[in-house]
Amino acid sequence: MPRLPDDAIDRIKREVSVESVCVARGIELRRHGGDLIGSCPFHDDRTPSFVVTVGKNLWHCLGKCQAGGSVVDLVMRLDGVGFRKAAEILVAHLGGSDCDGGSDSASSAAVRRTPTIRAQP
Repeated sequence: MPRLPDDAIDRIKREVSVESVCVARGIELRRHGGDLIGSCPFHDDRTPSFVVTVGKNLWHCLGKCQAGGSVVDLVMRLDGVGFRKAAEILVAHLGGSDCDGGSDSASSAAVRRTPTIRAQP
């Protein structure tokens, strides 16, 4: 299987927000300064340890699991899939049919659709 082009990966990371994936997956977040915080979906949390840095579109658990990364990393962990499958799940919601980079013409409507992201078998 050919490698995913860097521009396709960059587009996914730029246009699909971590916040929208969290909302779609039922992860409750609330404002905490410039960030969003909530309970980590990967372990039991008594106090919120899951931090989403909206400005950088990154997430990190400050608690038990210490996991973090981009929107692709989040889908990989939530769905238990590899990098390519996670990228395919996300690119499908950008209006693309594959991960070959395609055109850079994803509309804002495609980005608004990202809350409908669900695990795909």
